[in-house]
Amino acid sequence: MIDKAISNWKKIRRIPLAITSNVKESLSLWHAKSWQYLYLGKNWLFNFKSKYAGGLGLFFLAVLMIASAISFPALQNYLEPYFSQSGRLDSIRALFLSLGGAMIGATAIAFSLIMFAMQVNVERMPHGLFRKFSSDVKLLGAFTSTFSLALIITAFSLIPDKSWVSVATLATVWCSFLIILLFVLAYRRALALISPTMQLGLVVADTERDFKIWDRAIKRTTPLLRENANGGAEDDELRSKYDMDRVTYFQLHPNWTSSADQAIFYCIAFSRRYAEQGDHDVSRVALNGIVAVNALYIKTKGKTFFSNSYFFDNSLASDDFLTNTLEHLRQNIQVGVSRKDEQFIKQNLHSLLQLTQLYLSIEYGDVHAPRSHAHLVSGYLTSAVESVIPHDMADVLIEGVSLLGNAGRLIVHNDKSEYIATISEKIALIACTGAVNKNYQPVTQVAVKQLARLTFELLRSESWKVSYAIKEVRADVKLIAEIYLNIPDSQPTRVHSTSLAPYYSGTSNDTLMAWFTELANALSNAEPSDEAALRVVGHIEEWGDGLYQTEKELLLLAIEKRSQLTFDLIHWIVHITKLLLAVSCSDVCDDHHRDKLRKSAIWLINVLSWVPDDEETIKYLETFRIADNIFESAVDAHKLGCDIEALEIRSLLLSWARKVGKYQTGRASLESACCGLACLNLILELPDEKLFTDIDTYISKDDAPNFDIRSRTASDLHEEADKYRTGYGHSKIDMAMAHADQSRLSILLHGIAGHLCPETHHTEEDE
Repeated sequence: MIDKAISNWKKIRRIPLAITSNVKESLSLWHAKSWQYLYLGKNWLFNFKSKYAGGLGLFFLAVLMIASAISFPALQNYLEPYFSQSGRLDSIRALFLSLGGAMIGATAIAFSLIMFAMQVNVERMPHGLFRKFSSDVKLLGAFTSTFSLALIITAFSLIPDKSWVSVATLATVWCSFLIILLFVLAYRRALALISPTMQLGLVVADTERDFKIWDRAIKRTTPLLRENANGGAEDDELRSKYDMDRVTYFQLHPNWTSSADQAIFYCIAFSRRYAEQGDHDVSRVALNGIVAVNALYIKTKGKTFFSNSYFFDNSLASDDFLTNTLEHLRQNIQVGVSRKDEQFIKQNLHSLLQLTQLYLSIEYGDVHAPRSHAHLVSGYLTSAVESVIPHDMADVLIEGVSLLGNAGRLIVHNDKSEYIATISEKIALIACTGAVNKNYQPVTQVAVKQLARLTFELLRSESWKVSYAIKEVRADVKLIAEIYLNIPDSQPTRVHSTSLAPYYSGTSNDTLMAWFTELANALSNAEPSDEAALRVVGHIEEWGDGLYQTEKELLLLAIEKRSQLTFDLIHWIVHITKLLLAVSCSDVCDDHHRDKLRKSAIWLINVLSWVPDDEETIKYLETFRIADNIFESAVDAHKLGCDIEALEIRSLLLSWARKVGKYQTGRASLESACCGLACLNLILELPDEKLFTDIDTYISKDDAPNFDIRSRTASDLHEEADKYRTGYGHSKIDMAMAHADQSRLSILLHGIAGHLCPETHHTEEDE
């Protein structure tokens, strides 16, 4: 009873604490919500002010004017009797005169200071802009308006009688108010004109206005041009593809881009000057202005762009405006390199990438025409990145390589895939610099990642044929790997594995293997009628074709150099084999692609059969558990329903057993391979006699293991057959043995041991 009372008392004491805690949580929640509503209100007010401040100002000004007009009769009734007395009219005349004179003086002083301050700040800009901003229409208009309003106030000192007092007073109040308002607006306008970002915005706006004028002029002239055009089938065909009226007009007026050319020159001047001063925010705005002007130019030019032809020269394919823009940016990068201004170089590289994207949107008459202008700017981008290599600017090079990868992906999605071969080659060559300059080793990793991304983008490209491009990218990755494998693989950094990790590593979600895995999973869920999925399957089949050759050469070289990349390559081969088989089993994959994918998968996994069989190599490879990897691949093939391929991989495991069984590796290598074969016999439901026959054939060959190795392995297999298993293991084979039918597994292991070394088996029976 006492314990129950104490327990009830404790529960009663907890009630106020719980109530207090709930109240605190509620107050804290309401406090947070109140601040959230306040922030939302402030953001709404800021956005509303940004959009409608000018309109609201004019609205309130109109309301005040209407209110003044309404109140005028009342003001007249009040002021007219007051100024009926003598002397009072003279005093207000004097007030108007002095106030007007003061306003005139204030206007002169204020605008002198404003204009002086503005000219001092803009005098270092290009001459054309200096003249433009020094004679700004809005600023001079504000000066004229304030001066005129001050004169009006002064003129009211001449009113003839008291009937004018109300009008003069109301007008003076409004003139004074407007003068002050114009002072503020003029001051803000001067600050805007002083701001280089505002100046650049005005340059772009003027260019846009000029292009609109030209566009309207073209539309007005089009009927005349069409009337004078030569008819005919050829002319009609051209007109169906190109805007020939616009082409003709531009040829008649070659100076139509003069305003845009000048705008580009101004933006370049601003970018260089402010970058030299360290103000990279302004230089970035200036370079963005170049992109904006180019966008306006492309929009105005419309369907008048011609692509380069492989069969004949087309003078209309060259575009001086675009070429001059690219030349200016190239010179900018040279200036940045000479100054060691890394940020300025990066900004110009970003501008080249933006222009690549912009030029890819150019409308050509021929739908299948190559995007020659985009290829031109991508060439400038690759040359610019290459020019940075000798100057030991790793950060810039990393950024440049990333931008090259972005440019390549843009071309894959907007043009023919084969045009990325040059970009891929340049990325690979830049990546190889890390082999001779340790400071550039991070560049290599970024470059390999870009090539991995390009590979993945090609796999899911909308093009129907990517075989050329995908093989070129694969060759470029191989080049990087070969270059790196010929330098020492320093420990513990593992330069080879680290540098090629984005392509070959399986320990990260940001690698080709991880992306390909997600893609294969998506294909397994695709409908058979999904054309996009079928196209991706075709790309994967093209990628898998000949893949074994590249990986075989790299694996053999990695083994020769005793590189840690060997581990990544082995696991990559096993996993990609699984993915190729998985794609071949998807519903969207047709028979043609299925056969080719499975053939590529088998050839890829059989790369492991090409490893040398000398003792040192075998001992080295056993650290990577080759038998376990081959076994895993066979089990994966069986799970996917590819039993024919699983049998071929089983043959590979038997071949590995023959290689590894000749040497004492110290890792029970032959025993592990035999256990794997026994498990595969059970998993694939093969007859026991097949395995025993394979073992007999194995030991009958000249390169069979000697008696000591067979005897020791047989003894270990007898022990393994009688071992109690807990359900866990250190390898795939151990796990498979733990989950297998133990009685059948024991029979198989005893049988293998007996066939490996009959002498030992008979000796044990005798005992």
